[in-house]
Amino acid sequence: MLEPPPQRRSRRWWLTVPIGLSVYLLLALVTFVQPISLAGLTLTTPVPGLAPARFFGLPDRPFTIAIVGLDIRPTEDGPSRTDSILLLSIDSGKNRAGILSIPRDAMMQIPVPGGGFTIDRVNTAYVFNWSRDDPARAPAALAQTIEHNLGLRVDYYMVFDQRGAADIIDSAGGVTVTVLQAFGQDNYSDDDVEVVPQYFPEGRQHLDGYQAVAYGRIRQGSDDLHRIQRQQQVAEALVQQLSSPRNVLRLLSVWSAFRGAVDSDLSLRQSAGVFLLLKRIGTGRIVTRSLGDAAVSCQRCFASLLQLRPEETARLVGEAFGDAAAGATAAELLVAAGVTP
Repeated sequence: MLEPPPQRRSRRWWLTVPIGLSVYLLLALVTFVQPISLAGLTLTTPVPGLAPARFFGLPDRPFTIAIVGLDIRPTEDGPSRTDSILLLSIDSGKNRAGILSIPRDAMMQIPVPGGGFTIDRVNTAYVFNWSRDDPARAPAALAQTIEHNLGLRVDYYMVFDQRGAADIIDSAGGVTVTVLQAFGQDNYSDDDVEVVPQYFPEGRQHLDGYQAVAYGRIRQGSDDLHRIQRQQQVAEALVQQLSSPRNVLRLLSVWSAFRGAVDSDLSLRQSAGVFLLLKRIGTGRIVTRSLGDAAVSCQRCFASLLQLRPEETARLVGEAFGDAAAGATAAELLVAAGVTP
């Protein structure tokens, strides 16, 4: 008796197309956020011709964001001087980022309403040009100051006060910093009303939002240059905290706090792109520099101002932005402005 011929299995080849496409799109989405490694190979963006920055509406070139912290009290309603100025440079093509801090007392040529410039602290650019009717005017004047004196183009800005920063840090679960030398302040207050003493013992410390802001603001027993170093520590720690896979469930609350605390000309899509690009780059590839290392006290000034030494400024700008030519330009413009020692 002859056996029936074996039945041929149906070839469901048509399933491979949607499955393959789904895998491809999943890889595209994942690698926009973070390159992944498989079997010794690194997968970057698998979408031909579409760089991660362009996907989020950001320039497909190095771009810079001025991050401005305001020292403003709850009862104040009006212009405020900037307490901290950081320039965040992102170069997604080279997979690197840089943070350059500018001392708030650095002497520069400041644009004034109606045209022209005057010489003053860099943090006065914001208050001189503040407008209740045009919130973008003061940040634009600060950006103009930076470009005029240092030659560094500012593409976007983010402005926040200390309470907004504390909310963002709290929503991220706090930050961990290493305190190099114990310090504190008995009469610390962020509103000049309620005093909350702050002490930071030497060693590794986990800080909530209020503590982290105080860590970056306290002046007692230190100077503005030490404050800049501590502010950079907090900024790096926040990026590291948000980059941890353990905190993925916190991202929505962080995003909500960010939207409520930050005034920026970045769209929501672009703001998300900045965070994801920083996560993709990783904290190990973020170069941190401070122009405080180039600053000396002005000996001929009536007020307490800092002047930036051209040679050190050139080095620090070049290292932060990965561009020696940009550093040389910054030094030349400072000399031309007449604000160097």
